Amino acid sequence: MTHGHRPEVLRYTAFSADPAGGNPAGVVLDAAGLDEERMLAIAAELGYSESAFLTERTGEGAYTVRYFSPKAEVPFCGHATVATALALAERDGPGALEFTTPAGVVPVSVVREGGALRAT
Repeated sequence: MTHGHRPEVLRYTAFSADPAGGNPAGVVLDAAGLDEERMLAIAAELGYSESAFLTERTGEGAYTVRYFSPKAEVPFCGHATVATALALAERDGPGALEFTTPAGVVPVSVVREGGALRAT
């Protein structure tokens, strides 16, 4: 992967209705062509405690996800998982998701309640 490719990096705040509160996380929905060095550089540039990168779609609502802090890859991050689920729901609509992470398989459900999306 060339370093000239700049994927869309989304910024979310999990666990809060207020963008100034909660836990911030970066989300890259199309990280298929990014190597580890590039994902780490994006995470470091964002400066959030963790960012999530969808590296592969493995089936209907199923994805492989990798997580990076500004310093290293980490096996799992709850708030980045929630942020990723919400980003996918905004793009594709609510429903059941399954994330394969270095820590194992994580099922997430996103529903629309009163006009807002909620991930559990």
